[in-house]
This record gives sequence, structure tokens and C-alpha cells, in this order.
Amino acid sequence: METKSRISVVIPTHKSRERTLRCLAALWLCNPQPHEVIVVDDGSDDNTAHSVLRKYPRHIVVRLPSKRGFAAAANHGLSRASGDVLLLLDNNTDVDHSAIGALINAFEARDDLGMAGAALRHPGGGHQWSGGRLPGSLWCFAFASGLPTVLERSRVWKWLRSHSILRRRHVDWVSGAAIAIRRSLWEQIGPFDLGYRLRGQYIDLCVSASDAGWAIEIIPDFTAVHPANGTPPTGGAAGASSEELMWTDLLRFAKKRNGSRAARQSKRALQMGGHLRLIGRRLATPLVSQDHKDEWQAETTAYAEALRTIAGPPAEDRPATR
Repeated sequence: METKSRISVVIPTHKSRERTLRCLAALWLCNPQPHEVIVVDDGSDDNTAHSVLRKYPRHIVVRLPSKRGFAAAANHGLSRASGDVLLLLDNNTDVDHSAIGALINAFEARDDLGMAGAALRHPGGGHQWSGGRLPGSLWCFAFASGLPTVLERSRVWKWLRSHSILRRRHVDWVSGAAIAIRRSLWEQIGPFDLGYRLRGQYIDLCVSASDAGWAIEIIPDFTAVHPANGTPPTGGAAGASSEELMWTDLLRFAKKRNGSRAARQSKRALQMGGHLRLIGRRLATPLVSQDHKDEWQAETTAYAEALRTIAGPPAEDRPATR
């Protein structure tokens, strides 16, 4: 299949050898194949780099001597890529065999398409939220409260959500599980902001792209399987829960984009939602089976720690976590 656009795939990874090999195996089945695949081994000690090169000798493997974090590893890999479109993948994302072709078609059809996200699915087959509107105060409250997770148990909500996902193409941000970026856009507004600690860098880059006049879309034919509760392939800060990292990212985003007042509003929303979630979990604790009590308690502790963290000084005023 002759094409104009060349797709470079960048996969950061940290101590996830088997998961990375599985991601690469799914990519290997794509038709057409990407122009190049770059795996950035972010200071792993599990022989990831050797295993990748042994099985895929034509891939480019970059070994970072020490763990630098997902955003830094992604920036490093994207700076090495030579394609016209740069596809950044979580190593726990399995793209469908038609994914590369769908991306080529989408970017060649529209000159103003700057960033494209995949239509994500859960491992069980259900549609997963793949992008959306900018996170305001109400969004922060819902996210911290966990109410959307409760609603997902309703069949009616699942139906409404899946149809909303299928209809929505034009969005403010797309999931970083599988995100394609036009090279000229990356050269214009990249790299990722290293101040974000979990996933805020994706939303931030999408907003910068939109401000620069680029379109952001979910491509229905660009499909991939991704666990909804997956963590970034290079992990987060040592000792920090995903809730703590994401909540502080939301506050950083609000302040960077809309100022201190917006950050204070988002903080109050997160605190209200977080306290509501803790109340609900404590009331439900007696109903949790013995087999799941330890996991339940660990999650409850993580939410409580996230609340304590955002109650303190802003992330940019705290010492960096390595």
C-alpha cells in the first residue's frame, strides 16, 4: 500500500517487558506497517531493551540510564522520530490491525488535523471514554467523587455513554493511551510539559494545539484496546497514588490555563468530591468481602492521601518527587 504519510510509533516503557512485547506484537499485525517503531526504555532493570531487540531487531531501542518519567521518555522518543505523523502509545495499549491505515487516511484527508485519538475499548469489548471537554470544576467534582464509576453499573448509563463516545469526534482532548500528533504541530508547540506528574500533559498539549488553530479528533476507525485503570508505562512519582498525581495535575492545568482563581475552584471541587467518595467508601466497607478488604483499604487510603496532598501547597511549590 503506497502512502504519502509515514507513521512513527513511540512507546515509552519502564519495567514492563512482557507488556511491551505484547504491545509490539499487536503493532506487528498492522497493515500497513508503521514507518518506524521507537521503544524508549526508561531506566528498566528487567532486560526490556534486550528482549525487544532480540524479537524486533529492526526497531529502534533507546536506553535511558535512569528513570526520568513518562513525559521525559516520550519527549526523548518523539524527538528521535522521523515520520510525518508521530503515534505515542502506552505500552499497555493494543492497537487493531487497521490502526495505522486509519491514521494515514485521517491525516491525509485533512490538513488541519493536528492530533488524533483512538476509539478505545475495554479488554472485555465495551467502549471506553476516549476524549472529551476541558476539565472544569463540575468535571473535577465528578472525577474525584467517583460518581461516574457508580453510574457505569447502570445498563442505561452504559448505553448512553457508548453512543456518546461513538458520536463524538471533535473534542478538546484525547486520551494519551494512543495519541497521534502531526509532526509540524509537534515542532510548533511541543514538547510535553514535564511539570505534569501523570496525564495532564496530554490535555495541556491538546489545548495548545487548539489555540494554535489545529483540529483535535477521535478517529472512529483508529481503534485500540486499553485497560481503563491502566497506569502510564513508565509509572508515576515514587510513593504517589494515581489519584494524588492526577488531582495535582488537574490543579496545575487549571492554574496554568485559567489562573489562580480557577485553580482554587477546581481545588474546592476536588475536595468536595473526594470527601464524598470517602464517606461512601467508609459506609460500604462492612459490605466488602474479606478477599477484597486489603485492596479496598489501600484504595481508600490512596484517596485520603490525595485529599491531604491537594490541601497542601501547590505542586510547583513542593520539592520534586523522584
